[in-house]
Amino acid sequence: MNSPERAQSEVIGTVLLLGLTIAAIGITVGVGSTALADAQSSADIERIEGSMTQVDSKASLVAHGGSTSQRVRLDPSREADVRVDGEAGTMRIEVEAENEDGDIETQTENVTLGAVVYERGDDRVAYQGGGVWRSNGDGSWMVSPPEFHYRGDTLTLPLVTVDGDGRLDDSAVVAGDTKHPEGLFPSENVSNPLLGGNVTITVESEYAEAWGRFFETRTSANVTQLSETEVRVALRTETVHPTLSTSVSATASSKLALGEVTSLYADSYDSSDGSYNSSSARDGARIQTSGKFHLNARGGRGDPDSITVRGDVVAPSFSPSRTSDVWQDNTNISGDLIQSDGRASVDPISGAITARMDRIRDENLASEGAFRDGFEHDNGSEMTIDEDTYVNGGVEVSDGSTLRIENGATVHISGDLDVSGSSEVVFDNAGGNVAVLVEHELAMQDTAAISSVGGDLGEPGETVEDNRNQLFVDGPVGIVGEAAIATDDTTRFELYNTGAVNVEDQATIAADGDVTRNLWWYSSAADIYFEGDQGDGIDFAGVLYAPTSGVELQDDMTFKGSFTSASFEFDDADLSLHYDESLATLQPFEGDSVPVVSHLHVSTHRVTIESD
Repeated sequence: MNSPERAQSEVIGTVLLLGLTIAAIGITVGVGSTALADAQSSADIERIEGSMTQVDSKASLVAHGGSTSQRVRLDPSREADVRVDGEAGTMRIEVEAENEDGDIETQTENVTLGAVVYERGDDRVAYQGGGVWRSNGDGSWMVSPPEFHYRGDTLTLPLVTVDGDGRLDDSAVVAGDTKHPEGLFPSENVSNPLLGGNVTITVESEYAEAWGRFFETRTSANVTQLSETEVRVALRTETVHPTLSTSVSATASSKLALGEVTSLYADSYDSSDGSYNSSSARDGARIQTSGKFHLNARGGRGDPDSITVRGDVVAPSFSPSRTSDVWQDNTNISGDLIQSDGRASVDPISGAITARMDRIRDENLASEGAFRDGFEHDNGSEMTIDEDTYVNGGVEVSDGSTLRIENGATVHISGDLDVSGSSEVVFDNAGGNVAVLVEHELAMQDTAAISSVGGDLGEPGETVEDNRNQLFVDGPVGIVGEAAIATDDTTRFELYNTGAVNVEDQATIAADGDVTRNLWWYSSAADIYFEGDQGDGIDFAGVLYAPTSGVELQDDMTFKGSFTSASFEFDDADLSLHYDESLATLQPFEGDSVPVVSHLHVSTHRVTIESD
């Protein structure tokens, strides 16, 4: 016979077991329900991100005239809400501009952006200003970018603004405004190119943090977070470029891999003391890159035969380390390995180049100067242009002929300048500085030459820098064979170009006496290619300043002076680099401020979004 206590304990045990089972089931169901809800929420948000990207695509099509209206399916969940808020977010654009009197005035435009907003708890996904953004309690970020283009010196911002108010159902209609897009800049008071001052963009939005990061990655702007919902972006319209303290400098965040370099020798001299002489060379070389300095090729394709740097190497990191066998066997760097980020980016110079070309265009020589059609000078004689002249077409100089430009003439050539054979174009500034603008291509081949001469110091107190000849090429430059560009030791020559550069064979681009401060080449080309013949090769003595260009160097070449580009690539390159220490205190454009954002195009394109 069972005791009452034992019977009672069995009942209690059963109840406890059932209770634990029910609790476990409850916890499992609760956790599972939460996980299911989280998964459902994530799926909904991912789906709505796709829908908002479709809104972006459809609105862009309507806003820019590709269609009068478009339908888009939103398909929000029952727990979420999609609505149009025509008052959500503003963008204020302030532009400082120089007026006719030389004073700086500020023009301000305020734009209401509007938004299509999906909300589910703390999560929001929105289409605003032509982009798709997302936020939660921890911050905001970009899903897809607005239509914003910053190339070279031109900022283009076609803002799509949203009008409407109220909840949207499963599908919506995007309709265009009957008015034409409204152009904000340039305007009657602010014209291109911009002169002086700054461009400031202030965004007030729930997604301001994400807007700020977007501007920061797309421009060299200074971005300031004013509050959780407001960010200010300051775009400089002018900058001053740094001094020329390096033999070669790669300014972009890219690796400098030397595995395709056969040999590299770098030292220094001072042209103030005379031309380069290897017996009296110095240890003042400096090679700088803003990416990792590699002694071997990417992927381990090979190592240089020898590297000698009589000076310092500056890079964020080095591979391999200085203690490795590669360094001991084939590398001699007399100076320091300086671990530094260097200049992670340098502002573009396309605006400065374009501004100088526009000065000649603005002279309107087609009507204000002498006028002549394009011509071929090929009879072996000398032809002289000694007055401001517009040439309608191209110019060819060949068969041992000479074209002399003198007496302070400015020449505007609407086509190509082609110099071949043993022919020569002479820039002679004895009677005044000479300037030539070529609207298309400069092509030099065979033993053709461009010579810059003069040397008349003019009025007392003037310096060599006051005696200059300038050649502007709004297009590519090709210098091949034994073609040469030279300037004498009392005259400065400046070459500016915008298109691709190709220098090959035994071409020479050099200042007489290795006085490299007398020859400057500014290029905004995307690609610059040097390929020297084996044995002899290319000789360059001057300053090449192309901080946004990619440069490829192949085979033999010698550089005296200073060489700046965005990046370097090599192909069996034998490089001799001789830094001219007299450049150390000099700046590109002589230290003048130059345009960074020189052309501004801002417009608003309004669309209305409502339920279908």
